[in-house]
Amino acid sequence: MDFDSFSHGQIVSKLWLCEQLEQYIDKNRDITILGSWHNVLGFMLSIRKPGYYKNILGVDSDINVIEIADKITNAWSFGKNQIRNICENANDLEYSNNDVIINCSAEHFESNEWFDKIPTGTLVCIQSSDVTDPESPWFIRQPSSTIDKFVERYPLSKTHYLDTLSIDYTTWGYKRFMIIGEK
Repeated sequence: MDFDSFSHGQIVSKLWLCEQLEQYIDKNRDITILGSWHNVLGFMLSIRKPGYYKNILGVDSDINVIEIADKITNAWSFGKNQIRNICENANDLEYSNNDVIINCSAEHFESNEWFDKIPTGTLVCIQSSDVTDPESPWFIRQPSSTIDKFVERYPLSKTHYLDTLSIDYTTWGYKRFMIIGEK
């Protein structure tokens, strides 16, 4: 297993997301997490509010992460939250029955086709970073060097929250961008 999904930057970013997004999600909503990787975010949402969400769906295009995502998300479910993890291309999904769409890895996507398919009025939460490195381990495909460029890429009809989080290490760091609002 690749333990990078539990790195400082990953966990701090997901905690920040949970703390901000949870206040905008009503009970019994369907949540879809794109680029879910090991779906640590689905796990965190479910243990922070057991039984609150109707369904949490983790979607990732890498078949190799789904088994691990299932083990992580099922470890605490106890039937209170319905969490599923599937291997699918986010661009091929139908979003009309989703209450909330989350994408914490928007910079890794080749295009915004997934975003363009989200219906108007849907609650979305998108995170990205100012990292621009297209090589391993970052694999950045759509860099946003500033929060303004990030917002331009994902236009929303209503913005509930927009901010930057600095992820600092001893010798380096990066900025994490997040927007929450209605498409």
